Amino acid sequence: MDTVRYSEDVKDAIHLAGKLAKKAGLSKPSDRLYFQALLMTHRPFNRLDSVLKELQASPRALSKVLKQTVASASPPSSAENLLATAETLAKTSATTAGSKTVLVDVEHWLKAICLSSDAALMQVIKKFQISPEKIDNSLIRVKQKQGRNTALFLAKELIEVVVFVLFFLIVIKSFIGELRLIPSESMLPGLQVNDRLVIERVTRWKRPYQRGDVLVFYPPMSQLKKDPVSLFLRWTGFSGLLYKKDDYIDVAYIKRLIGLPGDTVEVVPGQGVWVNGKKLDEPYINEVAATCTLVKPEPYCGPVKIPAGQYYMMGDNRNQSLDSRYWGFARDERVIGRAVFRIWPLNRLGTLPPAPYQVGK
Repeated sequence: MDTVRYSEDVKDAIHLAGKLAKKAGLSKPSDRLYFQALLMTHRPFNRLDSVLKELQASPRALSKVLKQTVASASPPSSAENLLATAETLAKTSATTAGSKTVLVDVEHWLKAICLSSDAALMQVIKKFQISPEKIDNSLIRVKQKQGRNTALFLAKELIEVVVFVLFFLIVIKSFIGELRLIPSESMLPGLQVNDRLVIERVTRWKRPYQRGDVLVFYPPMSQLKKDPVSLFLRWTGFSGLLYKKDDYIDVAYIKRLIGLPGDTVEVVPGQGVWVNGKKLDEPYINEVAATCTLVKPEPYCGPVKIPAGQYYMMGDNRNQSLDSRYWGFARDERVIGRAVFRIWPLNRLGTLPPAPYQVGK
């Protein structure tokens, strides 16, 4: 059998009982002082409180009755050693359970107190009808409740953590920014497939979107459902987990802003892009566009005027990009944010270079 150990509650009680004995001028604590110290060192929600609650007693009630009883009781008994009795009970429990460790806990103390010859303790035990059998039954109920309480506590903690994380995820995504993955080749060569970008939503209030910015937005054909589930998924960024890309629900594009509200844009196949009558200098594109602006319902290859609150968007890989030439304009209220930083892959980590846009060649 291993060395006898004491629970933290019992250790504290032994330490305090020694102080009480020294203060009373005694050479060693009596059973009564040990019990008094145990009641004084109880902690909220610990094992002692749980057991006493099941016994329909409380440390305060026990202390009150003990104080009232001491005056009429005989002097504290020193014939029995409470510690030795508690250790014997703990060893019996450990042997029965097949444990190699002997742990003296509060239940062993309470049982030892029931066997004490101290007159005051005997009256307290009698008044509250405490017995070793009742203590064992109380322990069984405490363990059953602890299992249920532990499960409820863990569930509560998990819910609180999830709510906390989701709340800050929504706040960050709605007002600060988010991470996005490049899913296609439409922005080659500058942005590669599977690049991870930081999309910010803060600076637009101080620096409105400008020609050449790389924006993430919902195109006109992307459906933005307003039901609670869809709103939640969109706010948290989890919409991709439920909706398929083929459904065009919450599908976002990443393109370069070519035309601002009020601009006139003309895409000339094989030659380039003109904005307000001046050709754009576009060293970042993969190749010159082979198609002009095709605005439904009829093909139209001339200049187009950008309405208020809307943008003309194009991919840098002009002939592999589904952009404003095919579906029209992107609305300002559907813009998610501006791409400003690449965090992956690490060998291309850094801010995205601004477009040169020297209009006039």
